Amino acid sequence: MDESEHRSPEPGLTDIEQETLTSLEQEHHVEGLRDTDPTPLLPLAQLYTKDIPGLTAPDGCDLLQILWCPFDAHGFPRTPGVHLKWRKASERRELLTEPPSPAVVGDAGYVPEPCVLHPEEVQEHEYLGLLDDELRERIEEWDEASEEADDDAPLYQYDLSIPPGWKVGGFASWHVTDPHPMVCDCGTPMQVLVTIASSEWDGGNRSWVPVEDRDALNVRGASTPTKVLVGRSGSLRIFTCPADPRHEHKVNLQ
Repeated sequence: MDESEHRSPEPGLTDIEQETLTSLEQEHHVEGLRDTDPTPLLPLAQLYTKDIPGLTAPDGCDLLQILWCPFDAHGFPRTPGVHLKWRKASERRELLTEPPSPAVVGDAGYVPEPCVLHPEEVQEHEYLGLLDDELRERIEEWDEASEEADDDAPLYQYDLSIPPGWKVGGFASWHVTDPHPMVCDCGTPMQVLVTIASSEWDGGNRSWVPVEDRDALNVRGASTPTKVLVGRSGSLRIFTCPADPRHEHKVNLQ
């Protein structure tokens, strides 16, 4: 006998059909894992003030640990929820041999590939759209003249102002949207703490590629060593308050 013969004359799904539909709508599902079960955070970066010039830590802390929840629903739209942990390295407990990891993640691009940092300090310049009108016009004229003289000439925005890739500090690029003021709840203008990038370079900013990586320019995956992917191959910037790094941070996706 066909199951449809047992349908209620009222419109709608049967309990069994509704249960099946609900299970299909769960994009990420692990048997026995409930929506309310706690999810371990994923470690994203560990930074020591001794290694990063200009990294200001609160209350004598010398270690910053950045973690995130690997689900969009828990953070800024279309990004994981970011958590900052300022600590003192001398008070760090014994390291876990097997750190907890989530049974499921919202996207494979939220799981970073383990990497070793080799910090390098570079000089940055403010985003073109935030410069005063006179200086911006002079730079734009210089860009146009440079391009006319040489198609491969370096340009301010792509080659001279703000480098791509992961970084600590520096300026924020607003190449996707207009500049948006990032202000702490205390009223202090916020600064970029860390930029989490989907790639270290692309076809438009290869001038920033480290000399030691130049041979890998055209090697597949060379520009994405962390395997992290945020937004549509964009960059997630974490802003903090210079008056007190412990104030609530803010994020922006470009």
